[in-house]
Amino acid sequence: MPKVKYLPNKLTKLLSLVMFLNLVLLSFANSASAERRQEKTKMSNFGLPTHRRDGGSRADKCIADAENQNLMALIPQENVGANASASPELFFYIPEVKSQRTLEFVMRNEEDRLMYEAFFTTEGNGIVSVEVPADVAANMLKTDENYHWYLSMICDPEQRSRDLVVEGWMRQETIDPATQQELETASLLEKAEVYRDRGFWFDALSVLTEDSGALQEQSMARQKWSEMLDSVGLKELTSKPFVEAQLIDRPAK
Repeated sequence: MPKVKYLPNKLTKLLSLVMFLNLVLLSFANSASAERRQEKTKMSNFGLPTHRRDGGSRADKCIADAENQNLMALIPQENVGANASASPELFFYIPEVKSQRTLEFVMRNEEDRLMYEAFFTTEGNGIVSVEVPADVAANMLKTDENYHWYLSMICDPEQRSRDLVVEGWMRQETIDPATQQELETASLLEKAEVYRDRGFWFDALSVLTEDSGALQEQSMARQKWSEMLDSVGLKELTSKPFVEAQLIDRPAK
């Protein structure tokens, strides 16, 4: 009778080796995927300046409590935020003002060419959103280019040097097919997480402000909103309400 007593051991070793190799390959695949994801989320500042909080030295002319409040942009401290939406939406905290104020939003390309300009009024003490119209984005904003934006609170129309100003940069990018497919089946909160993980900061905030039509969903969205602001050092703004801002024509000089 043939001796086969070592065959099971050899087979076991072979199977163990195959399993080990599979685990190694899976580990490499996961590692590569994580590195790609990290590369996606690790946005650069591209050597471009960002000032998300106004200097405050001239706030006494505008802001009701100039010592404790600042005009602020809801952006990461240093990075250039990516956007994939056809209508980029940016968010700002407007402190309570002494009287209704006019604000000017401007977006320019890297050659300093004007891409978009809008004026609006608000009484402040809350968060406002500024949306770049889809036709402007479609006709002017190019993928993989950086765009410089400013938000100025006009304290004295006769002396614009006294404006309170925040500024930053936005980069238009496209979403890869795999991420797009993931977004199509994701819930509102999952979409926000996917956008943030891929570095699309403006899209992540925008999706959280959509009207879900469900109080529970809105509560969860608010919680995610707070989590995101806290993650970039804006914890003091997590409880601020949204306030109305009315678009107006260019003010007369």
